Amino acid sequence: MSMNQTELSQIVKELDDLIGQPVTGVWQPTRDRFILGIGGCFLLMVPRGPFARLHPILQRPRNPSHPFSFQGACRAHLQGPLTALHPSLDRVLTLQFGKSSLHLRLTGRSGGLWLLDGDRTLAAIDGPAPPSLPPLPEFVPQNRLSRFSPEPGQSWGSAAESWFEAAEQQWRLEQARKSAIQRLERSIERTERLLTALNDDLETAAQAPFLRRKADTLAAHLHQVKRGQRSISLSDLEDPSVVHTFEFASNKPPSSTLERLYHRVGRLDRAADRVLSNLDVNERKLADLRDILIRVRTLPHHEWSHLLPSLPPETSGAPTLHRPWAEWCGPNGEKVLVGRNESANRKLTFQIAKGRDYWMHVRGQPGAHLLLPMKEGQTPTLEHLLAAAQIALLQGKLSEAEVQYTRARNVRSIPGTVASVSVHEEKVLRVHRDDSGLAGWRRAEDP
Repeated sequence: MSMNQTELSQIVKELDDLIGQPVTGVWQPTRDRFILGIGGCFLLMVPRGPFARLHPILQRPRNPSHPFSFQGACRAHLQGPLTALHPSLDRVLTLQFGKSSLHLRLTGRSGGLWLLDGDRTLAAIDGPAPPSLPPLPEFVPQNRLSRFSPEPGQSWGSAAESWFEAAEQQWRLEQARKSAIQRLERSIERTERLLTALNDDLETAAQAPFLRRKADTLAAHLHQVKRGQRSISLSDLEDPSVVHTFEFASNKPPSSTLERLYHRVGRLDRAADRVLSNLDVNERKLADLRDILIRVRTLPHHEWSHLLPSLPPETSGAPTLHRPWAEWCGPNGEKVLVGRNESANRKLTFQIAKGRDYWMHVRGQPGAHLLLPMKEGQTPTLEHLLAAAQIALLQGKLSEAEVQYTRARNVRSIPGTVASVSVHEEKVLRVHRDDSGLAGWRRAEDP
C-alpha cells in the first residue's frame, strides 16, 4: 500500500518548484507523521506503516499538546530555503537545506526520517538518533505502475492525497470491523464460560431441598443424641429408605451441627436466587452479542457503526502499565516529576517538558531527570527547588551531592545517546540529605 517508486518520482518532479522557497513551519501531529511547510505548501511525510508516502496536503492537522522532540530538533536546524532534492533509486529522497537535510526512506520496515547535519545524524522521527544511518535494503528493481493519476487540471500531489486518504479511510474501516469482531468474539467466549459456571452453581444450589430434609431429620431426633456421641444414622422423615449419617465434633454440642446445616441451606437458597437472576441476564446478553456479531460481519460500516457504543470495552490480558515517571506533590500544589529510567528521562525532558519548566539532575553521575512544571512567567521558590533536590538525593540513594538545575529549554540531547544531555545556563545546589526538607510532600499513587 505504501508509495512506490513510480508514484514518488512524479511527486518529486512537482516538488522541484519548491526549490528556493523558505521553510515556513515544522509540525509533527503524531509520532509517525511529519509536516514541513515550504513556501505556501504543506508537505506530508509518512516514513513507515502501510501508507508510507510523501505528498503535499491542503490543510495540516493540529499539533499534540506535548510536541515530539524530532519537531523541536527540526525547528532548530532547518533554516533557510530548500536548496536541492536528491532522489535515489528505491523510494529514498533527501531534501537539502544548506548544510542541514532531511533524509526520507519509504522502504518498509527499514523506512524512516532523519535530520542530518552534513553526514552527522542529529535526530530521528521514531526515537534517539543513531550514530549513523542504517544500511539500505538490497535494491530489487520493480517496475510498478502508479495506482493513481491526476484528473485534468489536477496535480500529482492532489491525486496522491485523494488516493491515500481514501485507501487509509477504507483500511481504518476494515480495522474497526476486525477490532469489533475480536471484541465481540472474546465477550461471547467470556459470557459462555460464565453461563457454564452459573449452571454448575445452580446444580450445587439444587441440593438445598435435600439438605433441608436432612436438617429437619436431625432436628426431629436431636433429643436422641447423647453428649459426646461422635455420629448417628437416622432415616429420612419423608422417605424412610434414605438414611442420613451425621458427624459431631467432640468439643461442640450436637446443636452446632444442626445450626451449620440450616446455615448452609440458607446460603444455597440465596445463591440459587442470584444464580437464576444472573443466568437470565447473561443468556439475554449472549443472544444480543451474537446478533450484533452477525450484523458487524455482514452489514456495511455505515449500517453497524452506530452499534460501537454498545460493544464491550477493549480489554487486554497485559497488566496495567505505570506512568514512565513518578509524581511528587507539595503542600502548596507544587509538583516534581521524576523519570523512572533512561527512556522515561528522555520522554520527560524532550516531550513532556515545556521550555519554561525547570529541569534538575544530580550533577556528574547517571540518574533520574526531574521536572518542575511551571506556569507562564512563574519561577520555582527556593523551598520548591530544595524539596526537588531532596527528591533527587532520595531517588539516587545519596547522602549529599551537587544538584544542577536550569530551564528545560536549556537542555539539549546528545546525538547517538538515549538520555545523555548537555546543559546550559545551569545553577548548582550543594545539598545534604534531610528528610525534613520533604515535610508536607507526598508521592502520588500510580493510576
